[in-house]
Amino acid sequence: MISLTITVDNVTDVTAIFDRVELKRYMYPGTPPTMEITDIIAIEYYASISGGIDTLSNRTPVSDILLKTVPTPITQYYFTDPTGLADNWYISRYVSDDPYSTSGWSPPVQGETMNLYYNPQFPPEISYSSADQLIIDRIRLYTGDPLNLRREYGEDAVSSIHTDGKTYEMDEFGWPVYVNMGGIPYTSTDNPSVNGYKFLRFQDYIADTCYECVTYSGVCGEDIIKEVANGVDVWFYTFRHSDRQIMEAYNTCPPPSPLTTITANAEAYMLQTSIDLLSKELWEDATEDGASIADEGSAYNPGIGLQVRKALLDDLRKRLADLIRTLMLGGIQGIRVD
Repeated sequence: MISLTITVDNVTDVTAIFDRVELKRYMYPGTPPTMEITDIIAIEYYASISGGIDTLSNRTPVSDILLKTVPTPITQYYFTDPTGLADNWYISRYVSDDPYSTSGWSPPVQGETMNLYYNPQFPPEISYSSADQLIIDRIRLYTGDPLNLRREYGEDAVSSIHTDGKTYEMDEFGWPVYVNMGGIPYTSTDNPSVNGYKFLRFQDYIADTCYECVTYSGVCGEDIIKEVANGVDVWFYTFRHSDRQIMEAYNTCPPPSPLTTITANAEAYMLQTSIDLLSKELWEDATEDGASIADEGSAYNPGIGLQVRKALLDDLRKRLADLIRTLMLGGIQGIRVD
């Protein structure tokens, strides 16, 4: 599933001529040829999207986006391609149906892969390109750190509001994708701010939210009591490392010795980044939470988890060593024999 964001800066001028945006997807594997997208090229190389979703207008299945100026002009539009892949390319153009006219086609672009939560309302920490997201996902695979989705709501979630009335504490390390307090949705990283991937700091007072019971008149003279959760409703991704932490580690990773910036490839950098992240994590877990604890009724032993992570680390080191050997041998042009 791929999400496309279309920005129309001069929407008032555009809607004076056109009323929608038409989209097409490149039909072949790989990167489209570097040529001007004419109508003939668009017909031969690109196909209309089947089953697309025009998010703001809530239209499906479509292959276009309706432009909006009422009640206020909208400059950013969202389109979802349910069958799209990370390596797909898309083109777009403005269209008017009455009378029929079109603009030229845009250059090919790639969209963003959709995550576990459909149509997130809370912004990501950083919006990465498809290429960077593929690197992040690959490192998550190497380190055994997949994204998971969790929801906190109802009476139990209300207890996570701190006594200052403006701070909500998530139970796990993560990043929110949907935040609703007392029926009010929050859609900006300014309010609430996310601190330490655990605490949501609101500008508003949120301690008045509650979990209410409403009485309805039922059949046969009986009343029905129905609980309505209009208090806390927070959906968030959980992880051990955020996308930003992974990408920062990758961008600052030196080439693994004895490779250089010339001989190292992306796979070598991803393996080395994964090793660095796991090594740091293993050291922290062993020093901060590595002791076995037992009493009369229970026992806690983190040793098994540490052993699994150590085995994963050893496997990554072996894979990197094999890759380094291959890359070094690939750089040998010949052998002189006297």
